[in-house]
Amino acid sequence: MTENVILETKTLREIFKIRKDDLEEKHLNLPISIPDYQRIYCWTENNVHKLLDDIVESADKTYPYHLGSLILHKTNRDIKVDEQNFKKEDVYAIVDGQQRLVTLTLLLLQIKDDISVPLLNEKFESTEAQAYIAYNKTLIQNYVDKNKDKIKVDNLLDKLQFSVLIINDGSLDLAYTFFSNQNSRGKSLTDYDLLKAHHLRFIPIEKQAIHLAERWDNVVLNSGNDASDKELGRTIGIYLFRLRKWMRKKQWSDDQKFKVKTEFEAAITIPDVPPFGEKFHFYESIQGGAHFFAYADHYIYKFRNFVKTHEYNTLNVLNSESHWWYKDAIETLLFAYYLKFGTIYLSEALYCIERIISEHRYGSGRSSLRAVLEHANNSEIVMMIDQATSPTFFLAEALNIIKKNSKKELQGIQVRYNNYVIEIQKQLKQTMCVDSIIKFSNEKAK
Repeated sequence: MTENVILETKTLREIFKIRKDDLEEKHLNLPISIPDYQRIYCWTENNVHKLLDDIVESADKTYPYHLGSLILHKTNRDIKVDEQNFKKEDVYAIVDGQQRLVTLTLLLLQIKDDISVPLLNEKFESTEAQAYIAYNKTLIQNYVDKNKDKIKVDNLLDKLQFSVLIINDGSLDLAYTFFSNQNSRGKSLTDYDLLKAHHLRFIPIEKQAIHLAERWDNVVLNSGNDASDKELGRTIGIYLFRLRKWMRKKQWSDDQKFKVKTEFEAAITIPDVPPFGEKFHFYESIQGGAHFFAYADHYIYKFRNFVKTHEYNTLNVLNSESHWWYKDAIETLLFAYYLKFGTIYLSEALYCIERIISEHRYGSGRSSLRAVLEHANNSEIVMMIDQATSPTFFLAEALNIIKKNSKKELQGIQVRYNNYVIEIQKQLKQTMCVDSIIKFSNEKAK
């Protein structure tokens, strides 16, 4: 371990290898790169101003100002010499510290515009990252104009210090381990950042890794990263996460840190027996690498079509008060049915799922999201769907459960909830192909 990892304290000048006698020339010589598993540059105005304020506050002090830790992974890359020849060049991939180093590079560029800045020669292909860089350049320019006397190049290079952890070539697994456990000073890493890092390590082909990383970044950007109401957070973080837990009758805490990342990490395998299969069962063991990204793509595509259905949109009436707890559980289970049978008898399935899940609301004066999810788990609806070989078997079993539920006198929030349920049932009658289902479900079991 000690020969693979080196920990040193370095100034910004030492990190960027700017010698004092070269200052009038150019030189940011340390070949730093931003690896594919890193998230995009995304520091907000508050992050930038906090860093700049810290730098200004330390300007009059004689001792160094410590800016936290950096983690760099030393590796090498091919540099084109001519049309036929390449040479190897050492490069330091930023595992942690990208947001600070890019921002400090923008600051150096602002206070001394003749310094070459190779870090900005990295490919910032994301339009969002480009927008952050452009906006932060303006922020920094305005800030420097107001604080010219307190921001000096030499002070910046010599007084700013970092604890630099260098992971040597051949220790990529170690780099991922540090990446997975380190939060930078800015925006915290999410489950989806860490899943990207985790699964890229299983892909040995560089071009394939870059392609999949870019596709994943686009999904993350379009979904507001871990926003629970967008396609990535909804599909992976809500639907599939819960369905996988319910299939094994497992409980979980919503407060558990990185619970989604843990659930969708690569499953343990036997080294001599390769995994195979492309059937995409939502509860299948997660294969590391390209298969995971294909798995995610498959279910996000399913989600995009699911949200277009009449049945999905019918549930929107339950968005008020705490009714959304039940809406979420019903919607998740309906997604499981949709994955198995598509839109065939989808209205009937929604009717049955709603009746079974709503029984908890009618039996409880007070409730909680945790209690609703436990009820959904105990209902075993997800297993009923999985074991059914056609919609009729699921519907028949569900209707038998509904028939056994007794009528209850409703009060307060139960009445308000039931009024919404009645509206849902009215809308479903317009699309239900089997008119006798509601009548059948209301009959008393003999």
